[in-house]
Amino acid sequence: MEVPPLAVVPGHSLGPLHLGASLHEVLTIIKESKTRFPQIDFHYDRNNPLTIPVAVTLPQNGFRLRFDGADQRLRIIEIMDFKKIRLAYKGSELVKNSSTDAGGPAFKRIYQIFGASYPGEYVPPNKGSAMGTYVLSWAGIAFTFPLQHAAWAPHKDHVSMLGSSAAAPATVMALFEGNSWPEARKELFVKTPSGPRSSALATRPRDNLPAEIELANVHGNGRVEFKRRPPAATFSVVLNQTTPQDLVTELGAPDATHKRDGDALPAAEQQPAHRRASSMSNGRAHHSGSGPSSYSSTGTDTFDADFDSGDADEDPSDRASRETFWCYFNHGMDILVGPPSEESSHPTTAANGQTPLLSSPHLVVTKVIIHGNVPGSYAFNRHRRLRWTLSLPNIPAYVSPGDLSSETKFESDLKPTLLQHFAGTWPESEMGRGKVVNRTWGGGSPSESGFFLPDAEQDLVEGGGSEQWLGNTRLFAFPGLGFEVLENGAVGALTVY
Repeated sequence: MEVPPLAVVPGHSLGPLHLGASLHEVLTIIKESKTRFPQIDFHYDRNNPLTIPVAVTLPQNGFRLRFDGADQRLRIIEIMDFKKIRLAYKGSELVKNSSTDAGGPAFKRIYQIFGASYPGEYVPPNKGSAMGTYVLSWAGIAFTFPLQHAAWAPHKDHVSMLGSSAAAPATVMALFEGNSWPEARKELFVKTPSGPRSSALATRPRDNLPAEIELANVHGNGRVEFKRRPPAATFSVVLNQTTPQDLVTELGAPDATHKRDGDALPAAEQQPAHRRASSMSNGRAHHSGSGPSSYSSTGTDTFDADFDSGDADEDPSDRASRETFWCYFNHGMDILVGPPSEESSHPTTAANGQTPLLSSPHLVVTKVIIHGNVPGSYAFNRHRRLRWTLSLPNIPAYVSPGDLSSETKFESDLKPTLLQHFAGTWPESEMGRGKVVNRTWGGGSPSESGFFLPDAEQDLVEGGGSEQWLGNTRLFAFPGLGFEVLENGAVGALTVY
């Protein structure tokens, strides 16, 4: 069966892949079309996976996708081999059958489609080569043409040079956001993309879907403030107060739920639970067992809501059996819903930091797990990356919010500040040492684990899901905060409990 061409929309998309989409979203789309995209090559920097751009290459399809490291959003789409891909612009194929032997489209064909353009940039050849490179761009799209160096002159117009026999057909095409390639490349990996992370929001903007979350600002005392994509307003989750109904209203129904094992004791407050993330196959979550019978079409769990009194003397296993993880893969987090937790040494407070909030007698949020989606980690590609900052009270004035963020190295920057902040609250010996966990060995006792959904397919990263590339995970516990830290210092997940 002949594969239909992928639609080219300058400054926006190539087929179903749109600029600004999250790495998790793009990999999910590609994995859903294994027949069309049979091979994925994934490239990242092992030492700096959150600062160096990430690349996804589809060698059998002839194109490459590049993402920024911090936010993991698609910034540029590059067609590297026109012989391996069919492209269409406004219903017309970009490369005519008569020119397929030459590779990419000829300049005259591109000129007929996109029209006049400003002069581009000429790059002289290396020593020993007679062919230079001419890069010509329009808004949101650019082409690279081989050009005989002898034919180039600064006073010649580019239309005459590229339209002559001295120029070969285009060898590379790039899609990006910006008026021209020279302008766009200056801020290619740092400028905020105009498109959303989710293809649903990009293709169905009028469906009243929940706004995507841009950033999680973690405050002390169990409050997480979520900044959403404009024009949506910021909203907060407050532990022991926010209800499942609040979550559905603000975040929509969860992508999946997982009931906690009633035979497993919940983790102690002083040792926050680590989790092993759910696995995805072709973008769909796999979870053992079915949801509770009362799980309605609105995404709310009404089971025994009237019986949840928050009694501190209840049996721990009974409590665990009524706790459910709400998995928001596309928002980049999991939320534990259950009976209110016992009051800790740092009681939940209102947003003004003064008025204590009463624990709800019904099901409430008791834990929030924010995922970093670090390339090379065991949990990679289960959730999209959600960036976060810490805005803890009484942090020294010389520590800016950017110094306590999801991109901060844990050992050298985050850990010293946290030890100083919580000094006198917990012994430093407890906070400074991290528990070592190897995911593939099933490390961690049931009382410490959140939930585990076994892998349904081979991982994208070489090694088949082991942690040999980034080392074992270490779990660091602080009052109300738990950090999963990889060997390279990147934070794989932040738990607020």
